[in-house]
Amino acid sequence: MVSTHDMVVPNDTELASLGDALGQDAAGLERRRGALAALLEAPAPDRVTHLWRFTDPHRFAPAASVAAVGFVEKGDAAGTAAAVDLVPGMQPLVTLSDAARAAGLEILPLGDPSVAAHLGAALGAPESHWYALLNDAAWNTGVALRLPRGRTLADPVRVSVHAEAAAVLPRILLIAEENSELTLVEEHTGGVDEARVAGVTEILAGPAARVRHVLVQAWRPGVDGYVSVRARADRDADLQTVFCALGGDRAKLEFVSTLDGAGAASRMVGVILGEERQHLDVHTRHIHAVGETRSDIDVKAVVADRARSTYTGLIRIEERARGVEAFQENRNLLLSDGARADTIPELEILNQEVACSHGATVAPLDEGQVFYLRSRGLDAAQARRMIVRGFLENTLARLPEGLRARVEAVVERRLDSVGDGA
Repeated sequence: MVSTHDMVVPNDTELASLGDALGQDAAGLERRRGALAALLEAPAPDRVTHLWRFTDPHRFAPAASVAAVGFVEKGDAAGTAAAVDLVPGMQPLVTLSDAARAAGLEILPLGDPSVAAHLGAALGAPESHWYALLNDAAWNTGVALRLPRGRTLADPVRVSVHAEAAAVLPRILLIAEENSELTLVEEHTGGVDEARVAGVTEILAGPAARVRHVLVQAWRPGVDGYVSVRARADRDADLQTVFCALGGDRAKLEFVSTLDGAGAASRMVGVILGEERQHLDVHTRHIHAVGETRSDIDVKAVVADRARSTYTGLIRIEERARGVEAFQENRNLLLSDGARADTIPELEILNQEVACSHGATVAPLDEGQVFYLRSRGLDAAQARRMIVRGFLENTLARLPEGLRARVEAVVERRLDSVGDGA
């Protein structure tokens, strides 16, 4: 490991070891070296930049060898078209159903020549993004998924990222070709003390593709992690992003969707549940690069104990992007005097032919509602959980039926503890 800007980055020997462990060829190793050279020249992330306003970016840089190897058993693949388990330093563990094979779903190493050219396509300008370069140079677990043109998968594809090492740098690439349809469920689980996660997920939705992406972040205590999800939607593509931010000590989730083709649509629905002393920071961006595109954001946060939730959401509409519809809403519920929520919704509108709005609220739990429910026979914990469920209901109701059941199951498990916060 070497140090730059007080941030620790891997050296050439570690990159070569990673390439060997993950089965990369010479071209893959050269890509890593090129990213490392750019990383050493890039400005370090700092609190001045808007992305890091609420969270110290130094918290997520790995301080240990990126080649550390963990071990997990394959997860349960029931109800999935395919299941992929990603472990630092190991090749992906893959289970592929007959339905996925019949649909032509490809699960490929990131070094495969057919997908290597797509890496970075959704990132924009990685030279301005220190962690994107770090991940490009030193990703230590990853997978590429490609669904061919015109194919549909009824069951979801699940990718589980296991934070079972001190340094976890996952890379996921999803290519949904023209008029294809699938659901990707991305789970971030596990964790060891002082683990650091720096992940990148890219989604390329081709013309008229329909992609549902569900991200559940449920790290154990002791993990600090940053995951950046970048998506590009082509003409008439439909992209829905659903996220649940639940775990870890400090977590930063970034979701950026760029609408590149007329008729493209993107919707983001998120739930943040914080307790004890967690700090959960979510940053969203919808970039309308062309006209006749639509976007919608609905994020709800529930914070208990001395936890903190922060949300910043930007809608950017370019000058040539006329006829855009874009909406954003963030609501925050505080369950204790020590809890805190910050919210900054933003608009950058460079033309007048748009329909656009945003709203944000932060409010404490209504003790009058608690009193009313207790007068009807519920105890205090039951009353609080019912109020929290009601607060989240309108957001969860916006999900497609298949997604809603999976997301509600995750939220319900967490409400058993968050609802008791005081």
